[in-house]
Amino acid sequence: MAVLAMLLGPSTAHAADVRITPAAGAVTASTHDGNEPGNVVDDDYGTRWSGEGDGAWLQLDLGATMTVTHIKLAVHKGTTRQNVFQLQYWDGSSWATVHDGRTSGTTTGLESFDFDPVRTSKVRYLGHGYTGEGEGDWNSLTEVEVWGSPGDGDDDDGGGSKLPSDVLDLSNWKVTLPIGDEEDPTEIFQPELDTYSHDPFFLVPDPGDAVRFRAPVNGVTTGGSSNPRSELREMESGGGDEIEWSSTSGTHTMTVRESFTHLPEEKPEVVGAQIHGGDDDVTALRLEGSRLWITKGDTTDHHLITDDYALGTVFEIKYVVSDGEIKIYFNGELETTIDHSDSTNYFKTGAYTQAHCGNSSPCSDDNYGEVKIYGLDVTHGDGQGSDQTQAAVRHNWGTPLPISDEFNYTGPVDSAKWATPSGDFGGTEGCWEGHAGNGRRCAKNSTVANGMLTMRGEANGDTGWLRQKRDAQYGRWEIRSRSENIGSSGGLYHALHLIWPTAGNRLENGEYDWVEYSNPDAQCLTAFLHYPESPSDKKERRDLCPVNMNEWHNFAFEWTPEALVGYIDGAEWFRLSGGADSDRGNIQSMPSGHLNIQLDNFTGDGGLRPAVFEVDWVRVYE
Repeated sequence: MAVLAMLLGPSTAHAADVRITPAAGAVTASTHDGNEPGNVVDDDYGTRWSGEGDGAWLQLDLGATMTVTHIKLAVHKGTTRQNVFQLQYWDGSSWATVHDGRTSGTTTGLESFDFDPVRTSKVRYLGHGYTGEGEGDWNSLTEVEVWGSPGDGDDDDGGGSKLPSDVLDLSNWKVTLPIGDEEDPTEIFQPELDTYSHDPFFLVPDPGDAVRFRAPVNGVTTGGSSNPRSELREMESGGGDEIEWSSTSGTHTMTVRESFTHLPEEKPEVVGAQIHGGDDDVTALRLEGSRLWITKGDTTDHHLITDDYALGTVFEIKYVVSDGEIKIYFNGELETTIDHSDSTNYFKTGAYTQAHCGNSSPCSDDNYGEVKIYGLDVTHGDGQGSDQTQAAVRHNWGTPLPISDEFNYTGPVDSAKWATPSGDFGGTEGCWEGHAGNGRRCAKNSTVANGMLTMRGEANGDTGWLRQKRDAQYGRWEIRSRSENIGSSGGLYHALHLIWPTAGNRLENGEYDWVEYSNPDAQCLTAFLHYPESPSDKKERRDLCPVNMNEWHNFAFEWTPEALVGYIDGAEWFRLSGGADSDRGNIQSMPSGHLNIQLDNFTGDGGLRPAVFEVDWVRVYE
């Protein structure tokens, strides 16, 4: 799409347009300094979002596909600063730019930026700092408004070319739909589920970034319920048999990114996710009008998350079950803990309408509950679960050590688990000189929010570095991560997971770069395993293609007296052992080492292409 010129004056009138700005819960950012992203939609010019770095972004999720015609921005210190930025929209597979320019520098009020109308479910502001009275790499906005047309909510029926299995990993699920014979609704199992879609109850609407689950009040129900559902049920590995797991053994996690998009009439209630045990639900996420509740058994009003939920607002719900407790997180914040001891549990998610023809009218397909799911991830930490894409699950590594990090908090990384750069190199506290003297490694470039760690590499060469506070000979590590270039040009950052020798001298002690690639958008995975006792730095290189590094993968490394073994998504991809000769020791014989996570700068003090390295969790095992 052509990039449009910036409008410095008042915008053209948009007679048919309305404000379609989402609520604060649907606004996220790559980084912030405590001035949070939700501040830009609170109608308060005294609050702001501030994110440091070339390529810092602010995203507004509309929750449904809408027509967007213009976006209004109000800049912090807007009479002395001109923000340099791009406006982008999600086209279903990537971010497309519709505006590239800067603000006027003459007002702290809203300025309007028009472009050719686009159909999308989310938009973002991609910041490149500011000019004017001085210049810097801060991106600060006090208010953002999105304008356009929401449509009728059903103009995406029929979906595009994608199947639900193209959007969500359905390998270990079955779906129950509100069709079929009375008290015997249709169930679709694997492998049929991988190629299955149903219009209108289970499909991928445009722009192709979510799966829609719809359940009408007149739908077929199961024998134990009068309410219809379009819902996934967790299964054993491969989807063949129903799974059950214990809340007192191992750690069981489900993370769902979803939105409620439609409620039935008269009884506007829908369940979007739940833990089920035996013949009854243990806890559920339940929307009643605008009130979003966490239930406990038959107590539907156990814990109120918000009384002001707006349909279409995308959020993340996360269940973590272990040691007889269920911890429930909403957008990364712990909401409640429920005591629960049972061995017949399983996860469910989708649209479970809490209404039927006896309490909701009209009794027709047009009266329904609906949920869209954008992301779904389940893990079981004791080997009895369904996620065989984890090496720890597949090979029974046991319970993660306390040094592990699920990143279920907000702010800097946990200082009890991670060391970050210190000092004030370049005049910034918490910064060191960068890799080989290139740019800086800074503590500010590694932050935690929304249930994950984000390590950020900036155009000026500032980047992140973390060292786990555990040194040992031998161990097992598994990390769920992905990366992405967020700038348009420049030198490329290197993403790494590695074991660095405790003594620091890799020529004497070795170095295990078990995940390394030289482009955050890489399509191949590489490992470099350096021999100890090797003055000439002998090493082994292994490559695996294709692997899309923009997507989430589980990377694991096993270091034992017998061998070095690498895994991706539970599958072994390299194994090395021995190899000692006159110029090197056995490759697995590093005396002691620790885990590092790095986004390395091989370029210099500037000219880098901004990138992010995102980590969902880090788990360490004996």
